[in-house]
Formats: sequence, structure tokens, C-alpha cells
Amino acid sequence: MGREEMGRATDMTTLRAPASPTPEQVRRAVEDHCRHWNAREQAAWTALFADDVTFDDPVGVPTKRGAQAVRDSWERSLTPGRSWRLVPERIVVCADEAAVQMRNEGTISPEPGSTETGDRRVVVHSIEIWTVRADGRVGAVRAYFEPDPAVNADYFVPH
Repeated sequence: MGREEMGRATDMTTLRAPASPTPEQVRRAVEDHCRHWNAREQAAWTALFADDVTFDDPVGVPTKRGAQAVRDSWERSLTPGRSWRLVPERIVVCADEAAVQMRNEGTISPEPGSTETGDRRVVVHSIEIWTVRADGRVGAVRAYFEPDPAVNADYFVPH
């Protein structure tokens, strides 16, 4: 391999298979996810995901699949008394994937009938792997994090 070929082989922005997204598309998918989520733009957020998307969120619970998983993710996360703001602290793109250090900022109100008073602020740090398809839509999300005890454990298990 000549010097010129070696330089090209180590340029991570050019490591793409045919019919794969550009690095800009991959980064934009993650950024748009956060932007639409934080603005509560459900239709725009939902449109980011492929019809057969998979969510391992968190990794270790049963995989959630498809358009219903997208709807459930929105509805279960943004219920009355619970809201989340997403802050991508770092996005590293390689080929059709992004590794993301995400800060998930939550506000959780006490359950009805609880003796707790006032909202609880929660911060969950995650490492997420996003796979983006050639059309720019998200095909898979794998999230690694330790849930905060303030968030019900059943929240993470699909129903």
C-alpha cells in the first residue's frame, strides 16, 4: 500500500460502505433526535426512525422494535409528571454509527398518594450507539446506563 493509499485508509471520514450515510447524516440524526425531543416535536422526532428500528434501551432488557417502540418510547418518557431533556455531550462518528455520550436530565414529580413533596431532578449519563441508514433514518439505538433509583424499574421493560 503506497503512502497516499495509507493516508486514505486511516481517514475515518472516508470509511463508508457503498450506500451508507455520510458522517454528516449520522451526526445530524443524533442532533435532530435531541433537538426534536427537547422541543417536544413528536412528528418530527418519530420521522427520524426507520419503520423496523430496534431499541436496546438499556442494553440487557428485551429489544424494542418498530414504529410501536418509537411511539412507546415517546409516550412512556413524557408522561404527566415526568419529562426528559437530552444533552449530547460528545458525538463520535465512524462509518454508519455514532458513539454518543449523552446526559439525560429528568424531572420526576411524586406519584399520586406518595408522601414525597416537590419534583425530583435526575441526571442519567449514558453511552449510546446509533446506527444510521443510507437514507439518514435511524436503524438501531443501543444505550448503556445505570438507571437512577428514582425512575421505576418497569419503565425500561417493554409492555
